[in-house]
Amino acid sequence: MSRIGSWLVLSLRLQRWEVLASVVGTALLTAAMLWFSWQLRTLAAAEPGCLDPTSYVAACEQSSQPFYELSSRAEWLSYFNWSAPFAFGLVLGIPLVSREVEHRTAAIAWALSRSRTSWLVRRVAFAALILVSLLVVLAIAGEVQAAAALPTHQLDRDFVWYGRRGSLMVLRGLAALGIGVALGAVLGRVLPALLVAAFASALVFAAISFGMDRWIETDAIVQPSADQAGGGRYLGQRVELPSGELIDYGELSRRGLSIEAIDEEGRLFANPAVIAHPERMIGWDRGLLVPGRLYPQIVLRESVVVGGTALLLGLAGVAVVARRRPG
Repeated sequence: MSRIGSWLVLSLRLQRWEVLASVVGTALLTAAMLWFSWQLRTLAAAEPGCLDPTSYVAACEQSSQPFYELSSRAEWLSYFNWSAPFAFGLVLGIPLVSREVEHRTAAIAWALSRSRTSWLVRRVAFAALILVSLLVVLAIAGEVQAAAALPTHQLDRDFVWYGRRGSLMVLRGLAALGIGVALGAVLGRVLPALLVAAFASALVFAAISFGMDRWIETDAIVQPSADQAGGGRYLGQRVELPSGELIDYGELSRRGLSIEAIDEEGRLFANPAVIAHPERMIGWDRGLLVPGRLYPQIVLRESVVVGGTALLLGLAGVAVVARRRPG
């Protein structure tokens, strides 16, 4: 226990400002989300029968307006929750190695440790412990706020506010931590590493998002694009050709076809003049939708991908530190 206590105290001294900034940010964001949740629940309790967005009740129009205005503000706040894993992961991860190299203390720190790997593991473990603790708080607060802002949604089967609540936030933070550690070790200076890591994070997570969208397309159902079932994840419009082939509008353009008219049944035509001739239609306007019931499965898939990315980035950081010059 004394060794663990010494490790925690020493690690905290080395990263006190980063930890303090992350804790303060978490406290402020959590307090704001809980305040919105309390206000939303208070409004909902005052008019319990007037908060179903799928139905219109004339008597509820005036009483529901304050709720939905506040719910809209809460949704904007949730985007801070989306960015928190990336911000905290980079803030905690970048200085771990780069500050030691930049201040020319890496040689002493590595000489006093059994190995560079053990030194790095101890430093990363502390940062990960702080990061996970803070993101768990934000993930739970995000769920609480979502439940208050969207009282008619079944959140365990709904893609609403995806990535702004729940366990996926924690794994994204660990991946951002890995990016910060690896690039901090490569560049050896805090500010340049911060700038490069921010750009690299955008690229990495954009690639993951693009890959996940292509993966979950295999689970999407094809339906009229106007029918977007509640709880599902909409992947965009497609064109269903008379042959049954499903293509996107970009591919349609590459084939030299253009759409200028659509009828009430979703049939697509080259121009309005031929709408009266169904046999001359180009195809049907369709939408791809992942059903809300697949939400737990999709979250698990992305968690595995992001968790694996975090592990690979951690190993990359170990490899860089093992071969890097102290100064």
